[in-house]
Amino acid sequence: MKKHYLILLLSLTTALTAKAQLQPGDWATPFTLTDISGNDHRLYDYLSEGKPVVMIISATWCAPCWTLHSSGVMEEVYETYGPDGSDEIMVLFVEGDPSTSYEQLTGQAWPSQGNWVEGTPYPIIDVEDFQLQSAYGLLGYPTVVMICPDMQVKVPQMWSGINTWTVDYVVNQAFSCENEPLLQQDAAIHTYDIGNSSCYDGFVSANLYNTGSETLTTATIELRRDGELMDTYNWTGELPTGAETPVLFEEIDLQPGLNIFSLTLASDDNDLSNNEVVVPFVKAPEVSVNLDLYIQSDSDAEDHNNRWQIVDENGNAVAEGMLANSTYEEVSLSLEAGGCYELRFYDEEGDGINEGGFILVLDEFGNSIADISDFQGTEVFVKFLATANVSSTHRAEAVKDWSVFPNPARDLVQVQYVLNESSPVQLNCLNAMGQVLQTQAFTVLPSGTHQAAFDLSSLPGGLYQIQITTQNGTSTKSVVKQ
Repeated sequence: MKKHYLILLLSLTTALTAKAQLQPGDWATPFTLTDISGNDHRLYDYLSEGKPVVMIISATWCAPCWTLHSSGVMEEVYETYGPDGSDEIMVLFVEGDPSTSYEQLTGQAWPSQGNWVEGTPYPIIDVEDFQLQSAYGLLGYPTVVMICPDMQVKVPQMWSGINTWTVDYVVNQAFSCENEPLLQQDAAIHTYDIGNSSCYDGFVSANLYNTGSETLTTATIELRRDGELMDTYNWTGELPTGAETPVLFEEIDLQPGLNIFSLTLASDDNDLSNNEVVVPFVKAPEVSVNLDLYIQSDSDAEDHNNRWQIVDENGNAVAEGMLANSTYEEVSLSLEAGGCYELRFYDEEGDGINEGGFILVLDEFGNSIADISDFQGTEVFVKFLATANVSSTHRAEAVKDWSVFPNPARDLVQVQYVLNESSPVQLNCLNAMGQVLQTQAFTVLPSGTHQAAFDLSSLPGGLYQIQITTQNGTSTKSVVKQ
């Protein structure tokens, strides 16, 4: 199974989309998912047909999930009330850990509790990311979500054992949805397309849904960045209950770094909770054409299934290499031309990089392109814009001359700097998330050359920042811990 991750957006996406666990009456986020047999399952199609949907979110390695699966409760519900029975209830099984392989689902690879596929009558869906789980406020495995035809969540909760989750309990919960009518006027806006980056212009896409009983004929969607109105989309047409239509804003001028966009339905309706969606979009960093790669493979990286590439705008690989077991290497290269490039890392085993492995890519001035140090999956794509016009002037310096050495470092890292005049000075060591790990408090120092040290020996391998603050400002330099 192919899984795409944009590392720069991974933590941002999680922070912007994560919800507390859903409560009864909350709007059910729409989805269309493809099962392992290649069949699509659109939530609102089932709901529009009047069928409650029971969604089981599990993981192959989860023992309580296996107990639920082995109990036969959901199998009996599906066989009696599903498409081959009375066709009144739909059951969907979602394997919620994106790193899961088909071999784990069939019990042929670790970690897995057994063969989840054999004898299972209901659809099995192996999701590729955490966006569905985030939208439904997943707190742990297994979680069972009951969604009523009124497009509201009825039972979102952790599975509490076979004594509670009997066939009668599941069926009674599903059929108790019948007396809950749809809201008359209810439009919704939503998107799962929130992992984008670009070297140039951006775009924001979403879907407009009609989750009310009356046909939707008009809607106004506002595009904002950091609260400022940028554009307006006026939609007209006929959208029946459960239907959707795309909304797209193109050629958006991006600001450097992270852009936080929001799409908002301007008109009021019967449910305001589903009238806005937040969409992060990153403008790729601008760096020089001269690059330095620092590569540390983890203990289980094998050179036949771990590799990296730098690909140009036409999809041509301009540089590439392999990762072997527990090895460290440095690669310096110069791109022949400026333009939009993409760093790609592939792990065919799907367990990503961990246990001290990392790929750090900097340009000649220390501008960071990528720090891939902890992820699970098979692919990482990170874009960057290479240009001959970038220089060290892009980095504001609190002092004119300072250096961090050795780099990479195994234990002590030395910081040497020159003050042209007396100034208070503070030094910090930060991790890649900007958290201060070590600090040397403000001290007023005279002009001249000064030196300090940070002990990195207890820190895991990866990218860190040494930060210096004087009366002239703050500046940082990257250091790699092997």
